[in-house]
Amino acid sequence: MVAFPPKVLNRELYLIGFRVDPSAEGPQFYTLIGSQGESERPITRGGRVLFFRRPGDALQALTASDNGFGDVRPVPTELELLCDVSQALYVANQEEEDGDGLLFELVAVFDDLLRAVELKVPPEYAAVLGAVATRLGESQEFASFLAESGMAREKLEDALLWCLGAVTAKSSWVG
Repeated sequence: MVAFPPKVLNRELYLIGFRVDPSAEGPQFYTLIGSQGESERPITRGGRVLFFRRPGDALQALTASDNGFGDVRPVPTELELLCDVSQALYVANQEEEDGDGLLFELVAVFDDLLRAVELKVPPEYAAVLGAVATRLGESQEFASFLAESGMAREKLEDALLWCLGAVTAKSSWVG
């Protein structure tokens, strides 16, 4: 049954930072994630994720976006989430558990970014990312799960690096 009048969806923006270089002090680049109801997606331009280098460029990036969030205000200035790619890779390779949720959050953000640019993860990587995300949704410990499932840490690392490369290749920059 369709509600009448239609339910007004709350629309918000979140500032997301990314750190790829482990020697960097903080985020090296940013995007905005728009939330509308239960749906979240990054701002895009021409079907590409729109990134920027400084939080002060968020309004310029939002204005340049073309996927329906350009009119949402206020534009956030505080970081909502840091996707620490370098640390998540370390966790994937060396740790028994994802105590800070870095790996879980990174997989979730990559999922949003890849959906926005309509890229499909290769089946072998989708399987490991899906299984690890499901496990991390239940427990922070994942090393025994990988071992029991016969999934190599290297496959998880390859999947994360594929996502990083795919998102980078399907990106556009402002600022």
